Amino acid sequence: MKFEIGDATDSALCTTLVHELFLCRESFERFTRYAELNIMGRRDKATKIRSHDAYSSFLHHLYEFYVGCIKRNRRDTKEIDSYVLDRIFNSEAEKQLRIRVERIEQGRAPAWENHISVYRVDVSNDFGKRFRQIRNRTVHASIDRSAPGQELTLGQFYKECHKFIFLLYDSSHWLWSVEDIEKNEWKAIEEFDLAVHQ
Repeated sequence: MKFEIGDATDSALCTTLVHELFLCRESFERFTRYAELNIMGRRDKATKIRSHDAYSSFLHHLYEFYVGCIKRNRRDTKEIDSYVLDRIFNSEAEKQLRIRVERIEQGRAPAWENHISVYRVDVSNDFGKRFRQIRNRTVHASIDRSAPGQELTLGQFYKECHKFIFLLYDSSHWLWSVEDIEKNEWKAIEEFDLAVHQ
């Protein structure tokens, strides 16, 4: 469905984007808590499962947030071909690396920024495809999630792609996060709350 910026469809999409990013942030913060427990030596099965779930949820919400942003940029809510999305995700990761390099070179990077060499890396041609595949693999109840011999596991994806994922996340939450969720109009979420309350 085509829409214009500021109309009712756009307003609903914006609410959805803020919601996705809120859930993305919640999932990432949950993941960092479990990762910290892991690093500190807590290696029980429940912690491992919760860490896996939190990172999977983080990827799912980040992916969906970006798909919504792409639809808003196109001003059209119709589904987008997965191969087109793959290329867009690759381009966005490359853009985020360039931005970091330029900020460092121009002396505009924050003091905590990584060394420039961290960002002078190539994004693999199949990053977007792998992001989509791992998102699908961890969201659906499929044997691909845990069957041995998979060409892409969540652990492999984390080792090879997390740096790009983090850049996508970091760049997005500065623009789309809501400072005070109590003041935001949550539309159908408010309706759900009333249904549960009654």
